[in-house]
Amino acid sequence: MNFKEKSTRKTILIATIFFIFLLVWTLWQFHFNYMVASYDTIFHSQRIYEIRLAFLKHQLPSWVNFNTFFNTGQAINGMYPDYTLWPFVWITNFLTPIHQIIAIRSLIAGATFIVTFLSLRKRFYSQNAILMASIFALSGSVIKDLTGEMQSGTAIIMIFIFPIFFTLKEIVQSYEFKPQLIIKTALLLTIVANSHLLSAVVLGLVAGICLIIETIVHRNYFAWINLILAAILTLILCLPIIYRVITISKSGLLSPFSKGNIVSLSLWELIKKPTWDAKATISITTIILLIISILGIRKENFQRTRPWFITELILIILSTNIFPWKLFNHVPIINNFQYANWRFGIFIGVIPVLLVLLTFKKKILTPILLTMTLISFSMATFTAIHNQYFHTNKAIIVTEFTKTQIPQNKSVKLTSTGINSDKIMRSLLPDYAPSTTPLQPESDGMFLDQSIIYPLANHLGQGTQKDIALSHKSTPNSINWQLSNASKGKISLPTYAYKSLHYHVTINNHAVPWTLNKQSLFTVRIPRNLDKANIKIHWLMPKAYLISLICATILYLGLLVFLIKTNFS
Repeated sequence: MNFKEKSTRKTILIATIFFIFLLVWTLWQFHFNYMVASYDTIFHSQRIYEIRLAFLKHQLPSWVNFNTFFNTGQAINGMYPDYTLWPFVWITNFLTPIHQIIAIRSLIAGATFIVTFLSLRKRFYSQNAILMASIFALSGSVIKDLTGEMQSGTAIIMIFIFPIFFTLKEIVQSYEFKPQLIIKTALLLTIVANSHLLSAVVLGLVAGICLIIETIVHRNYFAWINLILAAILTLILCLPIIYRVITISKSGLLSPFSKGNIVSLSLWELIKKPTWDAKATISITTIILLIISILGIRKENFQRTRPWFITELILIILSTNIFPWKLFNHVPIINNFQYANWRFGIFIGVIPVLLVLLTFKKKILTPILLTMTLISFSMATFTAIHNQYFHTNKAIIVTEFTKTQIPQNKSVKLTSTGINSDKIMRSLLPDYAPSTTPLQPESDGMFLDQSIIYPLANHLGQGTQKDIALSHKSTPNSINWQLSNASKGKISLPTYAYKSLHYHVTINNHAVPWTLNKQSLFTVRIPRNLDKANIKIHWLMPKAYLISLICATILYLGLLVFLIKTNFS
């Protein structure tokens, strides 16, 4: 057996062990028939559930959430990028809802491992690339999204984070007009923007700072042309999500909580309590890799590691209060960052991977990475067990029959029938609600006021003289509110109305006009006393959106095929 065959076998063995680990975790989670969920896990589970129902009905996902988030018709799916999530939902739709979410988490982690390995293998020794891919996928934000709090948008970005960083570095340091590089950059940034918009802004800021440094040091101006053209092409490819966001925003939306008050950590707070699955701070793996790379700095390897050290320093500074964030509290878009370490901290763990690979020769590096890989499998196992059982002994198993109201910040054991439960108060939130929706005083926009929580949480219609209990049935694009002994007169329904969107409203199959009350809830007039009233609100998808989605998809696939052909020709 020659050296190359032996190396290939080792690479295959390590990959096999990783996927066995992932499969065991998935089956272990499946057997519970519930998923431990809190905070953003609940938020993204309901987004996935809404997409699931649309695909089961052979429809495109709606902009408004009639099946989730208390059936309020809130424009969460419309305002939150979801295109990169669609394929994961589509291929897992044969599973039960909770098993589907678990499978999606595993698929994202597996895809992160594969793409990381393939990207590193192009530049480094194959065996070290597979070891480092294992370490990266079993720690930091990747293991956090797999076993802890799930944030599907940023998790999908991490699949492509190494191609993204390599490509951005290449385009920032480009010294001639490069059409293929422009296209490649645009395709990758489109994935980012269609997964999580603020992450696209974050990466753009980091690339912009690096570009300014490159321009000052090397007087390189071609990179500006390439980046600007890549940005323009990205905007064209992102027209569907841009159209969606602009159209909904025309209604007037609540500001994100903490808008105009960007909070950041001190450097000490960023590093003082590292954990294996850190996401908004520095993870244990990142610290170890940084120490190893710093210890290995030599004159002969400093030149190739210097740009990455600078980038890492930029990310750390932007994650902390070393950067004067208060000066940017009134800058549009940036003032939506809320917590700087949320936005930039997720990427801090990427650069140390490259620093270690660039610093050491393969013979020295292989035993180091092998040791870290063994530690990573052990720590990932510990983290998975810890996240499954810690603080969940008294957690409620949420099903469709759950009667107990669950407070905002409580962990739950979420079942397939409980995903859209109207007892999980965490999913009754202000995100992307109309601007006239009342908020809890002094909550910095984080919580709704009790005056709106009461009708929404209890599914109450508000008549002229009394509140009316309603029952409901919903589809991806509509909701039916039903009431008995309906009295003549106005009634406000527990469903948000967005002025810039188009709806068709009927009472007992007869079209009726609608207005908004002072809380931006649908208000209709019942023409006469009725034994039973079935009030249906149907959201109408704009044709312009469908056209832009088709055109952007064709253009993206066309550019992707062109890029693949030119690379292999």
